[in-house]
Amino acid sequence: MITASRKLVAFLSVLTLLFAGSVVDANAAVKQGAKCTKAGKSETVKGTSFICTKSGSKLTWKKVSKVIPEKSSPVIDFSRTYSTDDGYHTLFEGGPCQIDDTLSGKMKLIETYFSNNHGCAGQLQIAKYSLGSKRPVGTFDSAVKYSTLTACKITNDSERMNLSFIGPNSRGMERRFPSPKTIIQLIPIYSTDTEKPVNSPKSDYGHILDFMKEWIDYSSDFGSSVFVRYPDSYIKMQTPIAEYELQHNSNREQPTLVKFSQDLVAAADPIIDFTGANIAIIVPPPGTDTSVIGQAGVRALSTSEGSVPNVMTEFGLLAKNPRVSSPSSNLGHPFWWIHELMHAGIGFGDRYGDGKKNLNTDYGMGELTLMTPWGGDFTTWEKWNLGFMQDSQIQCKTDNAKSIHWIAPSTVQTKESKSLIIPISQSKAIVVETRRPGGLYYKIPIKSQGALVYEIDLTQNKNGYGMKVSLPTNRSVENLPFFLASAPLKVGESTNTNGYRISVTESGTFGDLISVEKIQQN
Repeated sequence: MITASRKLVAFLSVLTLLFAGSVVDANAAVKQGAKCTKAGKSETVKGTSFICTKSGSKLTWKKVSKVIPEKSSPVIDFSRTYSTDDGYHTLFEGGPCQIDDTLSGKMKLIETYFSNNHGCAGQLQIAKYSLGSKRPVGTFDSAVKYSTLTACKITNDSERMNLSFIGPNSRGMERRFPSPKTIIQLIPIYSTDTEKPVNSPKSDYGHILDFMKEWIDYSSDFGSSVFVRYPDSYIKMQTPIAEYELQHNSNREQPTLVKFSQDLVAAADPIIDFTGANIAIIVPPPGTDTSVIGQAGVRALSTSEGSVPNVMTEFGLLAKNPRVSSPSSNLGHPFWWIHELMHAGIGFGDRYGDGKKNLNTDYGMGELTLMTPWGGDFTTWEKWNLGFMQDSQIQCKTDNAKSIHWIAPSTVQTKESKSLIIPISQSKAIVVETRRPGGLYYKIPIKSQGALVYEIDLTQNKNGYGMKVSLPTNRSVENLPFFLASAPLKVGESTNTNGYRISVTESGTFGDLISVEKIQQN
């Protein structure tokens, strides 16, 4: 006869085995290529991080990297500005597509929408840091020694991708937006084929434009004055919007888009005062089908108050039929609003080379800049061109002597030097900058922090070309969680490019000390 106590022991033993088995099964399911249930979800198994990624209709686990032990830190409060002396918050080893658990409200809805439909959460916050008092221990040359910048302002009149330095007398000045002084005009429209307006335009889109304004303000080391203007209601267009063919692959000079520009001004000019507007963003009511209106560059608007040079249309917020009616509907993400605005306005090209993601061909900037897929923020070369950085933050090295330079992180607010430029010719230069997880780069993993070295080549006129990362010597580059993820140099590492060896001799919350020396080329 089995006693009650023996029955209890037997039951607990079986229960323990069942529980242990369920843990093993759960962990075993999380492995490279295995099925998962929610895009953007991350799990860690035996020190290895995985992220659930959507490819087509399939959801599978992808290996990210070994988890790097570090001091525990409180969850970042994105409303605060932190001092770099207290360190950085590195919460996203899974990269820009990882789910952000600190999000809430309308931005959380956007994250869920894009994670579910496009497999990437993207950047939806700005992590703010000001440079603290910590400085390098090692000695370095005075920035004043490299303050003559003429040779570093390389230009090429035939260059199409707007990599040339944009001087005060340049033809590109009127399109040099967004920048620290920007007026953004929202133009909300509707017609018989869009959703009907329910709320005010500001209620529908204010959180996205607030995000854009916050990014501009934070990126401006010397202060900014950004204004976003909204009309009180949506503006009726007499022609169904779909007839204008406002999609990503449309050309702004095609007849339907030319007519749209004319019809838009006719409808909006009596209602909107366009005085001083640098940017116009045209949106339909939320939920409008992606087949009706998508992301498209539009020619400048000739209004009664003057020309508005940078103009684009956008998908409706949380648009219907993503990836069905329009394969480019991922461009409706706020990150892509900024990226595509740079195409539609100043005309920045993409920076991903030939797009093959092959280290044996032209890989460009990988996925390390705002002008690459989910790449984060602008390079310092682009920030300088747009006016986010001033001449005093550039060190221009023109001599052949060995030198040491302190470069502060491009991702924090400071008036210190943020970029080292070495001119090679009138159309080619080397740029060195430092990355930490701030600004739109708040989702870069630890492996992506460090000194990024790249070449500017103005003779490369094809989209995607003209900027290329110089890879570390004696170390392979990891391509997870995104292409060229570990390309930035760490302490003790170097890269050789255009006859120079560029090395990191010291690193900290303050940025990096960069050694530059001329080397013998084979």
